[in-house]
Amino acid sequence: MSRVYLSPGVYVKEKDISDLIPAVATTSAALVGYSKKGDLGLTLITNSQQFISHFGEPTPGNYFHYTALAFLEQGNTLWCRRVRNSNNSTLYAGANIKEDGSANPNAAFAAGTVDKTEAYCCDSLETDTLFCIFARNPGEWGNRISVKVKNVVQTYYLDLNGDVDFTRAADVTDQYTFEIEVWWENDDGVDEKVETWKVSRKTKIDGNGIQLYLEDRINEYSDYIWVVDNPYMVDTELPKPDTTAFNLGGGADGDTPGAGDYVTAWGDFENPDNIDIRILLNGGLTALAVQNEMKRIAEARMDCIAILDMPYTQISSVSNMINWRNATQNINSSYTALYAPWVKMHDPYSDKVVEVPPSGYIGAQFAYNDYVSDVWYAPAGFNRGQLNILSITSVFTQGERDNLYESQINPLQTFRGQGNVIWGQRTQQWKRSALSSVNVRRLLIIIEKALAVALRSFAFEPNSELTRFRVVSMIEEYMDTLSAAGAFQTEGGDKGYAVVCDENNNTPAIIDSNELHVDLFVKPSRAAEFIQLQTIITSTGASFEELVAKGVMF
Repeated sequence: MSRVYLSPGVYVKEKDISDLIPAVATTSAALVGYSKKGDLGLTLITNSQQFISHFGEPTPGNYFHYTALAFLEQGNTLWCRRVRNSNNSTLYAGANIKEDGSANPNAAFAAGTVDKTEAYCCDSLETDTLFCIFARNPGEWGNRISVKVKNVVQTYYLDLNGDVDFTRAADVTDQYTFEIEVWWENDDGVDEKVETWKVSRKTKIDGNGIQLYLEDRINEYSDYIWVVDNPYMVDTELPKPDTTAFNLGGGADGDTPGAGDYVTAWGDFENPDNIDIRILLNGGLTALAVQNEMKRIAEARMDCIAILDMPYTQISSVSNMINWRNATQNINSSYTALYAPWVKMHDPYSDKVVEVPPSGYIGAQFAYNDYVSDVWYAPAGFNRGQLNILSITSVFTQGERDNLYESQINPLQTFRGQGNVIWGQRTQQWKRSALSSVNVRRLLIIIEKALAVALRSFAFEPNSELTRFRVVSMIEEYMDTLSAAGAFQTEGGDKGYAVVCDENNNTPAIIDSNELHVDLFVKPSRAAEFIQLQTIITSTGASFEELVAKGVMF
């Protein structure tokens, strides 16, 4: 509706139609696995040091850690999901700190049955409990934590006659405060002080404006502990200082998770509006139920690709791998890619050579590929597929590689003197098409994700000629950038794409259905996977130009 102007003047208004398509991440990854340490929810990891600090050092046979550390060599966005057994046998180590300064070190509780809540701290423990301290996350690792309460500051000090000693009155910012020291028993059995927290049972801030209430000060910030205050105890009641360390106890790792537990954990990544990822890393969890769940999630989201591993039990021969892929796994999807065999790497934490699944290293090369080139380049070969490993568990012949590739198994290959490389980029789609190539699938994932996000701003707009014009203009501007960078085949004399959003695909019936149709045609860039070198021997007097003109070489 036009505004009604009541008096002369200049009236300014703005209308923003500068619609832009946002850039989306290309190599954010997701990984599910078992760890004896680490939070149970979704955890964002951005570097190797952070992963080790949160989940601990790797141990031989636990491929969750090796896969994550391999990916983080090149990638910097990894969402991790620690898995526990669903029988709730995983326990938090804990201790309750009492009013008299003592502690009960057996305040453990089961993960998934009782959360770190006030009700647990107060209803289940002695009435003189001031607060509880738990390990930040469940597992036996928490039993190596101990705490000390020090430097307790009351409201006032008394002299020998029981009168207030005003010469020793505490600074108001220090009243009702104390310190909690956190100690950690290292692998040599020596306790090391790792954290010190100045806290209060009252809600108050210090002279620097920092909240001192113990739950707010420690929880979510400490790498080792979680604190629960007892609201039924007066907040001026403080623990007595004690230089003795209180050990946390009762933590347990629980039973080893089963395939069903991993399937359930992968379900946390299903909603693309909740978490943004482009790659799913198998991490050696090759149970069919797990790989099928990864496939289902990738296809449901339509914005990520699953990198799958060959089971270690099958890598002893090419025939075993092919039979397993065709007769047992039998996945048919352009949203998954299978790589084999496994790789050998040096584990600096154990100083041993270990064999690990390749998915973490493949994901790392996806990240490197996107950094040095772009998502539509093939993440394979000597330029973008070099693996940072010691060796590969098998070296294939040309014939073996041919058979593996025909079964949509991407071989990892050693070329003596040239390195260890990814030597294939097939998806697991049975039908041969453009979507048989990983680089094409990844290109379409990025295009479709970016356009889907951008087109949200047109929801509930009129399905008019102006709206359709804005949609086409926005998409063409974005696609022009990709075309200029080589994302499409342009040998036909066009830009390699076309956008249709007009009366041809938005008929009156479509408009009356409250729908807006946008059709995008693309000619994705194809990788040269098969290179033919032909040597043509001619007579001494032959003219090369004439032979070429006659098409002799064809």
